[in-house]
Amino acid sequence: MNDTSPAPEKTKWSRQNKINIYIVGSLLIGGAIGFFLPFNAAEGPSGLFVGLLCLVMILGVPATIHYTKLLDELARHTHEVAFYWGAVFTISICFVPTAALIGFPAFELPSLETQLGTRTHAFAAGMGVVLGILLASYVAIWAQIWLKRK
Repeated sequence: MNDTSPAPEKTKWSRQNKINIYIVGSLLIGGAIGFFLPFNAAEGPSGLFVGLLCLVMILGVPATIHYTKLLDELARHTHEVAFYWGAVFTISICFVPTAALIGFPAFELPSLETQLGTRTHAFAAGMGVVLGILLASYVAIWAQIWLKRK
């Protein structure tokens, strides 16, 4: 008789499982960092927090490269095209008008520094807007390409 073992077979991590772990892990880590970010503290973030954040960012680069290598060629090409056009769109929205406004010194934008209290908060708000537009345009372009192929 052929007896089969009652224990389930150990399976290797599939490529899709690794991709799912990267996506969920990135969302959880990013959410935790954003939730616990101590920018509202009067003394600012601690040196330990800034060091850990830099370490996470440094480790994120090889993790992103590994994640990209797990994707098949079509998915990789879709992400590359979406990032390229998202970046081009963001530059046209954020940086070209800013460069044009520099040529008109009499034109004054509302001061974020007075509205938000400090230069640090104004700088963070400006960077957040740029990154937010980049992320939104990337997701919109990626979704459009993905939906067109489905």
